[in-house]
Amino acid sequence: MEAAGWILLRLGFLPFRFFRQRKVIKMSEEFMNVIRSRCSTRAFTQGMVSEEDLEQIIEAGRTAPIAGADYRMSHMTVLRDPEILAKIREGCMLKRKDGTAVDPMYGAQTIIFLSATGPSEDCIEYCNVACAIENMALTATSLGLGSVYLWGFLKKLRKQPDLIDLLQIPEGYTILSALAVGYSKDPIQPHEPKGRIAVNYV
Repeated sequence: MEAAGWILLRLGFLPFRFFRQRKVIKMSEEFMNVIRSRCSTRAFTQGMVSEEDLEQIIEAGRTAPIAGADYRMSHMTVLRDPEILAKIREGCMLKRKDGTAVDPMYGAQTIIFLSATGPSEDCIEYCNVACAIENMALTATSLGLGSVYLWGFLKKLRKQPDLIDLLQIPEGYTILSALAVGYSKDPIQPHEPKGRIAVNYV
């Protein structure tokens, strides 16, 4: 079909915008497939994310929209050191209702912590880091990687200055959120969401 289209184009039967429109539609479909494939991975393998893939993920987070374009408000810390990971896991282990222990990072070997100054009265800093995390999660999905927004253990982590010091976060910044990235034990593929946000039109 594509080859036939090019022949028709050269013969003057099809305008060039036909191919431009097809390309836009294809890109839109691919992007929607990435959105539909993103899910919260809670079982990672021990595989390490490559440096190349990690840099793409980080760059996606660094270019996220930030209130007032003041990128000094936010900071990212990438944790891959196995010894520090082990110490944070041990110090922030969570428990289920039945008392069994839960790895707060689900076995991931790469954790990206997002910190910010403040927070200010309107807590815009949480919105900033959430935008960065969504950018990174979608990029990870496009690379065939799993990811999960980490929140539950951060309150426990913030109360342990000895663990916070290991992350070497700049003075004046507080951890607000984190993202775990790695290879999922389950396949990453398009799926129907468990629910959808309600919408009304005015």
